Amino acid sequence: MSYIIQADRIALANQERYRAGAERMARIRLANKLAVPQAQALDTRNPAVIVRDADYVADFVPVATSAGLTGWLSIPLAVAGNFYSIFADNVPAALTPQVPNNQAWVFYGVEVLLATAAAEDVSFIHFGVGHANNRRAQFDIEGVYGGMTAAGYFSQPVYYDPQEICNVQIRARNATGAGARVRLLTFVAEPIQQTVI
Repeated sequence: MSYIIQADRIALANQERYRAGAERMARIRLANKLAVPQAQALDTRNPAVIVRDADYVADFVPVATSAGLTGWLSIPLAVAGNFYSIFADNVPAALTPQVPNNQAWVFYGVEVLLATAAAEDVSFIHFGVGHANNRRAQFDIEGVYGGMTAAGYFSQPVYYDPQEICNVQIRARNATGAGARVRLLTFVAEPIQQTVI
């Protein structure tokens, strides 16, 4: 069952549990795909797999079309009730990023940036997988607008394994003609040797 828990309604300790669960899932999913023993992936002192926050531009948008982008911005919301990709390049053109061979992605929550009345232009989020856009999870975003912040955690994380096509779309509540600033709380798992410090 997938639903959003408004961030203001849960204790900080429970928020940390959601993040820790998503981190663990990311490590284990990648370890299983790369044939890395789970103990090595979960080792806190010398992990074989690290987990980091996703960088919208570097992780989801091809370099050839990322110039000028600085953060999360969906395809412009042209028609109320229609679904639009949460991933867009600088054209803006819709993207369906593919998870690299050496990564796993786990989405564990959502934040609607710009906490104003205009931020309520998005009502729903759909996570699809593959070219057929088969439903993996869906969430009603309107539940997060009732709190002090427009943010929430998913009841269960949404994962994408290496080589899977990630198709995430939001439903326009209003036709604004502009892209929505909807940020997915995302962990990227990758082997430790891939990290540049």
